[in-house]
Amino acid sequence: MLSQLNLRFPKKLIAALKTRAGEENLSVNALAERFLDDGLQTAAAGDRYFQLMADPEATVRQLYRHIILGQTFGTAPVSRDALRFMLAFSREAFLRGQGRLATLPALYTLLDITRDLLAWQSEHDQPVDTHYLKGIFRLTGENQVEDFDHFRAALNPVIDQSYAEHLLRPLESDCFMLAEVPDAVLAAIFTLPRLKAIFPLVLRGQNWTEEQAAAMAQELRPTLPAVTEVIEAGTLRLEIRVDGQHPGQRPGAWYDTPKMHLIITGQEFVVPYGWAAFSELLGLLTLYARHPQALAHGHQGEHAMFSPPGNVSEEGFFGMGGLRIFLPAEGFEVLVRELTVKSAEGTLAEALTGLRCLYGDL
Repeated sequence: MLSQLNLRFPKKLIAALKTRAGEENLSVNALAERFLDDGLQTAAAGDRYFQLMADPEATVRQLYRHIILGQTFGTAPVSRDALRFMLAFSREAFLRGQGRLATLPALYTLLDITRDLLAWQSEHDQPVDTHYLKGIFRLTGENQVEDFDHFRAALNPVIDQSYAEHLLRPLESDCFMLAEVPDAVLAAIFTLPRLKAIFPLVLRGQNWTEEQAAAMAQELRPTLPAVTEVIEAGTLRLEIRVDGQHPGQRPGAWYDTPKMHLIITGQEFVVPYGWAAFSELLGLLTLYARHPQALAHGHQGEHAMFSPPGNVSEEGFFGMGGLRIFLPAEGFEVLVRELTVKSAEGTLAEALTGLRCLYGDL
């Protein structure tokens, strides 16, 4: 390993160093060392961001305290550097794995933020990276916000992860200079509900593990309700069980780390699954329930897949890992309806939202 570092300085700077060293009766090397040492100990713009990136797990825990648990202790929930951290890993989320579709609430939230930042820059005659934005959002006219709205309205609701990453490049890059946006405007754009919506992406962007999620839960002890929901479609039975806190449980009682179990029971088999496979299957079937024509041919994802009735065969089927489960058309539609409706309301919806913010989701 080299013990010395050779640096080249401009002649003008070397001359100034020699003059200053002569005035202080020091060697040029000693003077240069002092200036460098003083400079490196002075915080520079952006230093805080790099500190957050240097220990992302600690940063996630702090953000979880502020955004999910609301433990702000009288301070601003999220700094500009923390926002940059979240945006960077939100985009990174769509670079991990393959074959996944974007869950629209999180991606649409990020597009809303993009639109609001573009609108503020346009209204206040701030410099806009039009070349970058035109290439991605097809901005052609003088009214860029109106063009963006047209692009957004025409966007296909089924968006794969690679295209979602493409859409987030302007937001994660220096296309929008957050340092130039006033605090009040920034707070109105990056609202707490929006930050909560994109937080699961931040976890996925770090390739957040179940071990990290369990450790964070044990340290911060979020309160997630314990719930069990059973869905039956023909001869198929799905049991969704979330470990958590039971109603009326006293403070200080044994803390059950929030965890999700999916147990699929057929006539001749019982197969358990965890959060990764369940969350992807739920996302796929939710998209299908909302936009059946856009997913009329089904989808093969990373951990889960499905094919609706009438596509490959008269039966519909879904799969997780190597398992494929076929259902008559009526049973398949019952499964889709029951799973998506029950997961979107009541105690189960509350538990699933908490799990997304612990384990991550796309």
